Amino acid sequence: MPRLVLIDTATGTRVRHRIRSLKQALKQQEWYETRLGRRVRIEKVFDR
Repeated sequence: MPRLVLIDTATGTRVRHRIRSLKQALKQQEWYETRLGRRVRIEKVFDR
């Protein structure tokens, strides 16, 4: 089952652990972007 993670676009590092829903991911993305002042992207990660 895929999960969502937030990635800082400037550094390429993960800023948040796995998130289950897109709604929660969008809220977290907005929060991190206002807090960090940088763009954060949402990526899907598949379990191995």
